[in-house]
Amino acid sequence: MSLAFARPQKGTLRHTAPIPPSLTFSTLFSFDEQHIRYSSLFQSRPILDPKYLDLEFFDGEAFDCYQVFQNTGLIPFMSLKLLYYPELVQVFYSNLKIQGGTLISEVHGIPMIIDESIFFSLTQLPSQGAPFEGTIVDDWKFDYSSLDARRMVYNDQANMTGRLLAGSLTFDCCIMHYIIVRILLPRSSNLAQASEEDLILMWDFLIGHPIDWAHLIRYRMHKALRSNAPLPYPQLVTLFLHHFQTPLDNEPFVKVKRSFAIGAGVVTSFSYCKDMDGQWLKKDAQPPQDERTHSPPPQRDDYSALMNEVLSELRGLCTYVGERFDSLDGRINAIDARFAGMDTRITQLEEDISYVRQCFDLPSPSS
Repeated sequence: MSLAFARPQKGTLRHTAPIPPSLTFSTLFSFDEQHIRYSSLFQSRPILDPKYLDLEFFDGEAFDCYQVFQNTGLIPFMSLKLLYYPELVQVFYSNLKIQGGTLISEVHGIPMIIDESIFFSLTQLPSQGAPFEGTIVDDWKFDYSSLDARRMVYNDQANMTGRLLAGSLTFDCCIMHYIIVRILLPRSSNLAQASEEDLILMWDFLIGHPIDWAHLIRYRMHKALRSNAPLPYPQLVTLFLHHFQTPLDNEPFVKVKRSFAIGAGVVTSFSYCKDMDGQWLKKDAQPPQDERTHSPPPQRDDYSALMNEVLSELRGLCTYVGERFDSLDGRINAIDARFAGMDTRITQLEEDISYVRQCFDLPSPSS
C-alpha cells in the first residue's frame, strides 16, 4: 500500500504537508532530540589529540616505566595509531549512554552496543583489578599514604608539601606522568602539574596493584559527557565505527600526526640527553670538560654514543618542527571542514526550498 500526499491548493497553508528530513535533522541522527542535543551541547566540543607511544624508541631504551606498562598489558592500547573523524566523535559522545559495563550509542542511524566482551576485543584493555575512578579504592586504604607516595615519585630536591609539579618528579616518573596525562587519562590543562589522581596512579604502578583499566576508560568517557568537557579517546571511536561498519568514505578526518607520537623528542624536551655510556642525564648535570686536559681520540664506542646523542637531538628538533607544521595543517583541515559543512548545509537548504515550492506549487525564482 503506497502513501499519496494531496497537493495543496495554490496559496493555502496545509499543516499536514510532509517536511523533508533535512529540515529537522541531518542524516547523522534518527531523531530530532538527538540533533538538538548534539547542536547545543557537543557540536563545538574540543577533541583531545590521540597521542601514542613510539614503540621503536621505547623498545630500544631501558625505562622502568615502560616495563611497568608492559607488565600491566597496556602497550596495545597506548600504541594505537588511528586517524579519527571529528564530527563522528562528537556525534558518538552526544548519543552515548553507559549502562553497567556497556556503551550504547548511535552514528548515522547505526546502533552501537559495545558490551564488555566487544570492548575488550577491540581495546585489549585489562579488566581484572580494582575499579579505580580517581580516588583511593577501599582495598588500598591501608597501604596508601600521600606523603609516602610523594617520596616514591619525587626527586630529593622536591617540596613534599607543596603543589605536585611534574618537573620535580624523578626522570622515570616524569616520563610516566607525561604518558598518563596524554594517553591513559588525557586532559587539556594543568599538564605540568600532577594531580592527586596522577599521584595515586603512579604509586599504584610502582606498587603493582592490578587495575580494571576497561572500567576506568569507560568511566573517563562517561565523565566527558559533562558540560563543555573535551572529548577523549577519538581513536577508540574509530575502532567502534569500523567494528559496526559505519560508512566513512565521505567523512572529514584528522590523520595521524608526528606531534601525536611520544618518543625521543618528548624525552629530550625534559632537558635530558644521553652520555657516552648511553645513560640519560640532566643536561646541566653533564660533567664539564677540563680544557687543560687533552682527551684521547674517541674510540669506536664513543663515536657510537656521540652519534646516538646527535640523533636524539635531531629527533627532538624534528618533533618541534613537526608540531609547528602539524598545527598549521590542523588549522587548514579545520577550515576545509568548515567550508565542507557550509557546502552541505547550502545544498540541503536548496533542496528544502525546492521541496517546499513543489508542495505549495510556488513558481521558481527564474520564472
